[in-house]
Amino acid sequence: MARSNLEIASRVAPIVLAHASARGLDVQALIAKHDLPRDLDWRQAGKLELVLPATKLKALIDDVAETLKAPHFGLELARSVQAGAYGVAEFLIRSALTARGACENLVRFNALMAPDQVFRFDDSGDEAIVEHGVPGVPDALSRHHHEYTEYLTAKRFLAMIDGATLNRIWFANPPVADPRPLAEEFGTDRITFNQPLNGFSFAKRWLDEPVKTGDPALFAYLEEHALAALASRPKSDDLVDRLRQGIREALKQGEPNIERIATRLALSGRTLQRRLSELGTSFQAVLDDVRFDLARAYLRDLRLDITQVAYLLGYSELRAFDRAFKRWANITPREWREQNGS
Repeated sequence: MARSNLEIASRVAPIVLAHASARGLDVQALIAKHDLPRDLDWRQAGKLELVLPATKLKALIDDVAETLKAPHFGLELARSVQAGAYGVAEFLIRSALTARGACENLVRFNALMAPDQVFRFDDSGDEAIVEHGVPGVPDALSRHHHEYTEYLTAKRFLAMIDGATLNRIWFANPPVADPRPLAEEFGTDRITFNQPLNGFSFAKRWLDEPVKTGDPALFAYLEEHALAALASRPKSDDLVDRLRQGIREALKQGEPNIERIATRLALSGRTLQRRLSELGTSFQAVLDDVRFDLARAYLRDLRLDITQVAYLLGYSELRAFDRAFKRWANITPREWREQNGS
């Protein structure tokens, strides 16, 4: 895909805006300047995944870095990210038993954290390697974005393994004016630039070392939810798949609003309805389909009562959920659970 057309599904833009606000910048001015959705809830930083052109994301990050006069803004931004910002996939990595398991799960569940970047783990050579980036388009993302992701992978890998050190690190962007902050941050002066991907390496002997936060029971519990989340992600950038993902995100804030979701898809509400009509469907039909899929998944989890399921689906009252579910399944949610619950 040509860089001008590349779109990125990322949590980084809201995180950048939240950090900019904490540093005293005018977030609404940044939103307007970079033509971001006007209703973007940047206060949900770390929970909101936004799809936008890579060029727009890069421009936003570079603008904030320049305004703050932060030559290594990516490192500054990454230090501000709280544990858990990347959800279930992050906790799966943290609860792996060994360093190898942590690296494998970084790759396995990356689609839940940075779906349009590739993460690769390779231990076939003399050292273990973890790489990340956009294959074939090494300059798609800001240099600061590269350093941000490198910090969240390499530095947090080091923090999980007692005594671990890095052999070397590399970046897809051109050389920086002063690489010393990178050397100090990552503990190695073996730094190269202009590489196809970003990455780091370490001695293979660390792979079988235990993760300090390893928890097999927690891992097993989270893995089930992560696999379900992976299965629900769109397999392509088809409009309906993108809409389904937008609806899933919107349900976390209550009843989905077509105008707000359309804005995130770079469309007007009217255009979205017209294009869905051309595909033989409608916003309400897609919304019902997503809710029905999620409802069945939630109802199988006996730890959730029916009222909680209704809330998770964006309903403000149980009766509305009961009516909708009976329309979809011809039985009530309680009856369906009795027949299908596990």
